Amino acid sequence: MDKIDMHIHGQFSSDSKQDYRKLCQKAIEKKYKAIAFTEHFDLLNSDQQNYAVPVLKKYINCLTKIQNEFPGLKIIKGIELGEPHRIVDAAKKIFSDIKIDYIIGSLHFTKTKICVSDKTNNLMTERNLRQYYEETLEMVEAGNFDTLGHLSIYKRSIFYQQIPCGKKVQHIIDEIFKEMIKKNICLEINNSSFEISCPTYLPDPIYLARYKELGGELITIGSDAHDLDFFDKYYERTLVSLRELGFSHLYYKYNGVWDGCNI
Repeated sequence: MDKIDMHIHGQFSSDSKQDYRKLCQKAIEKKYKAIAFTEHFDLLNSDQQNYAVPVLKKYINCLTKIQNEFPGLKIIKGIELGEPHRIVDAAKKIFSDIKIDYIIGSLHFTKTKICVSDKTNNLMTERNLRQYYEETLEMVEAGNFDTLGHLSIYKRSIFYQQIPCGKKVQHIIDEIFKEMIKKNICLEINNSSFEISCPTYLPDPIYLARYKELGGELITIGSDAHDLDFFDKYYERTLVSLRELGFSHLYYKYNGVWDGCNI
């Protein structure tokens, strides 16, 4: 069984100091086939002053060196692009002459200025919940990214660990999945929620089962690791659930092509 992790943060993200080499060494020890460093790339918050554009070329050059040092491991140059539907023109301009292999599209801040990734968040009212999913649908419809990151991220909050998304937004979630399937956008299974004792990964197995029912097969695993100890920590636990749901493959994008490996 080959292992992959398509969502890892390192020294060029504002909230991580993780050393690339140490993580690559651990990935080889744990028998990973492919990993993606996906540094935060946000243009709508204060991170842009010291990260994102100011460090992009340094990040690319650094990762090129790391790729050469670990030829037996597929190391993917990626970014986690925050709110891509709201920065379409700026992103096209920035990446017109800089090659990024893999892009995660993530919604951290809604248009109503709610930080859905805040682990102390208690602002997800029924109205805000609906707005979050509606904006996620808008983001998927705009496209221009490879994978949808951490759907239902608000459930990492201590207030929402065991609260289902709710029947009132199920039709929006269905539309999100249908649009992803049409556009060949991958669904990330993000297991960072386990670190705060959440009983499940993101999105919930019930919604992942719905994704499969609608015809979705393109899934990947992202640990969202910001430090070495968390990397690989919940991988096997996640695979058990995916097998129970009937999934047989995980996917990763390398050199512009989706490839699969057995679960």
